[in-house]
Amino acid sequence: TLGTCTTAASVSRVRGTAKETLYAGPSYTLMTSWCLADHLVFLPSLSETLCYTDDTAMARCVVRSLLAKGEFDQVDMARRFAEEHKKEPDRGYGMAVVKVFKKLLSPKCSDVFEPARVQFNGKGSYGNGGAMRVAGVSLIYPEVQDVKKFAKLSAELTHANSLGYNGAILQALAVHLALQGELSRESFLEQLIGHMEDVEADDKSLADARAMGFEELPFSRRLKKIKEFLELSTVPKSDVLLELGNGIAALESVPTAIYSFLRSMKSDPDIPDHYNNLQRVIIYCISLGGDTDTIATMAGAIAGAYYGEEQVPPCWEQSCEAFQETEMLANSLHELYCQRL
Repeated sequence: TLGTCTTAASVSRVRGTAKETLYAGPSYTLMTSWCLADHLVFLPSLSETLCYTDDTAMARCVVRSLLAKGEFDQVDMARRFAEEHKKEPDRGYGMAVVKVFKKLLSPKCSDVFEPARVQFNGKGSYGNGGAMRVAGVSLIYPEVQDVKKFAKLSAELTHANSLGYNGAILQALAVHLALQGELSRESFLEQLIGHMEDVEADDKSLADARAMGFEELPFSRRLKKIKEFLELSTVPKSDVLLELGNGIAALESVPTAIYSFLRSMKSDPDIPDHYNNLQRVIIYCISLGGDTDTIATMAGAIAGAYYGEEQVPPCWEQSCEAFQETEMLANSLHELYCQRL
């Protein structure tokens, strides 16, 4: 009901997700968790604004398109992606997606999904670019079937391989479930596994997995591995990297983000106790190395949905580029979400 949406918790969760998705500060690839923790303490005194990367730039495009149109519009969203890159190309974009953006700007482009479909000899990209920007979809569509549908379509604008867009579906589902409120780690995973076993059972997903040399239902299998990890008292980071990864492929990053969120529900001996749950999520993601900005922004979006904006430190907000605009976008997203209930 609309009344539910006006509660402090729901407002906080939607705004928390938006903030963690749209702030998504710089990549700290070389920092250890301890170095990062020390660095964050001094954020309020920094005079330098922490600039965001391609993750946030694209997430903002998704959100602005959804707000402008009131629903998913592939032509508008594709145009925003391409124009954003043209305006600010130095945000850390991958070379492959830049080719898609350039084709989308061509007056000859009559099908906005076509540039992504023809990439890599027709196989399409399986990177995490669709997943890193997708949280806005979960913030305006309350129904899970809509979340799946529009997460896939938004990702297919740049990532036509099912190993790419299924990662976006998984990330969107994780944010969707986190928005529902208190859930046990076991229930959270069981629901994700159930959804993904259905998502990955179609012919294209099975064929793409085989073509890439993966087992069937690769995302579902990694979710089950996360379940195994959470049953252990300690899991070395080397095992996390071996089984889940920290790379630019969706399969090597979305499950890692989900694991980072779930493990950080409990205290971590390597992270000082004065950091809250959401902060632990971000610090742990960065400590894994690899594609840190993307893994952290995905895990942060899930954590923001679950814990709400109260756990986003004001000093983090105020140190991030364009944080005031993020406040306005978060408010607008919440209003649109309420209208759809």
